[in-house]
Amino acid sequence: MLDRTQGCMVGGAVGDALGYPVEFAAWPQIQWKYGVSGIRSYQLDRRGLAPISDDTQMSLFTAAGILLGMTRKYMRGIMGRIDTYCQWSYLDWLHTQEWSSRHEEERIDSWLMDVPELYARRAPGNTCLSALRAIEKDKPVENDSCGCGGVMRTAPMALLSYIHDYSNGDPDYCDMCAAEAARITHKHPLGFLPSAVLNRILMRIMAGKAGDGEQLAAVVEDCVTALAGIKSQTDEDKTYGECWPNHVAKLQSIIRKALELAYSDKPDVVAIESLGGGWTGHEALAIAIYSAVKHRHSFEDAIISAVNHSGDSDSTGAICGNIIGCLLGRQAIPSKFTDKLELVDVIEEMAHDLWTGCIISEYDRRETEEKKLWYWKYCKHRREPQPERRR
Repeated sequence: MLDRTQGCMVGGAVGDALGYPVEFAAWPQIQWKYGVSGIRSYQLDRRGLAPISDDTQMSLFTAAGILLGMTRKYMRGIMGRIDTYCQWSYLDWLHTQEWSSRHEEERIDSWLMDVPELYARRAPGNTCLSALRAIEKDKPVENDSCGCGGVMRTAPMALLSYIHDYSNGDPDYCDMCAAEAARITHKHPLGFLPSAVLNRILMRIMAGKAGDGEQLAAVVEDCVTALAGIKSQTDEDKTYGECWPNHVAKLQSIIRKALELAYSDKPDVVAIESLGGGWTGHEALAIAIYSAVKHRHSFEDAIISAVNHSGDSDSTGAICGNIIGCLLGRQAIPSKFTDKLELVDVIEEMAHDLWTGCIISEYDRRETEEKKLWYWKYCKHRREPQPERRR
C-alpha cells in the first residue's frame, strides 16, 4: 500500500517534471530540440534539478488540505466533507504565487508554506489563480472552464479515501468529493468530472483490481460506465440542466476512444493528438489513460509517451504518472527520474503522511517525535517544531 501511494505521488511529479519544458511546444518543435523521438530525459535547471510545475505544487497542497481535515476530525471529533478543506490549502498555494516567503501575520493552513521552493511560479493556470482570488475576496467563482487544472491535482484524494475509508458507506461519495475539489476552481462539468473518474480508477488500482496491469483497461471501462451515476452540486442546482447527460457522454466517449487507441498499431503521437492537446480535463485524462494502458508494464515508456505531443505535456504526464505509478509502485520508477527530481523528499514525505493518516488525537500526549512532528505540521502548520512562546 505504501509503495503504491508513493508511486502515485512521485510518479505524478516525474511525469510533470519531464513534460514541463515542452508544455507549450508543438510536436515538430519538440523533435527539433530533443530529437525525432522527443524528450526522453529531464531538462535540468542551474541547480542540476528537474523542476516541478504548478501541477505537482497543487497536488501537494491538495494532500495538505485533506490531511488537515483528517487531523481536525481526530483532534476535535468533528469534520466537514473531506474536499472542503482543500479550499483553505489552495489559498495557501495562491499566496506562494504572490508572496516570496511566509507571512506570519496572515492566516496559514499548510506547513508547505515553509518550503521555499514552492514559491516558484511555474506557469500557474489563470483559471486557478482568478478563481482563488475571487474566493479570497468572498466573491463567487464565475467561470465555465473545463481546463485540466482540476484533474491534475486531485490524485491524493483517492489515496487518502481508499486507505482510510472516507466513503461513508456510499461507493460514489469519494468520487463526488474528488469532483467537488476540482470544482472549487473549475465550474464546467468537463473540468471537474474527470477528477471523479480518476479518483475511482486510482482507488480500484489501490484495491488491486488492475492486477499486474492486464486488467487496467477493464478497470477504466468499469469506471467510465459508473460515471453516469456520479452526482454533484452542479447536477442538483440545475446549472446545466438537460446538458448534463451530454457532458457525461462526451467524457465517456473520449476515454473509450483512448482505450481503443491503446490497443491499436498507431504511433503514440498520432494516437494522442487524435485525442486533443490535453488542455481540457477530459482530453488530459484520456491522453493519460491511453499512455498508461498502452505501456502498462513500463513506467518510463508510459510517461515518455504521455508528454511527447503538442499540448499540455506536463499535465498529461502528471496524470499518467499518477496512474502508472500507482499501478507499478514506487519501486518501479527508475532512479534516474527520482535522483534529480525537485522536492522529491517533500513529495515522499507527503505520500507517507497520506499512508499513515493522522497519528494523534485530542487525548494523545504526543510522546514520540513522529507525533510531535504531525502536531506541528497539521495543527500548527509548520514544517518543523518551533519554540513554544511563553504567555
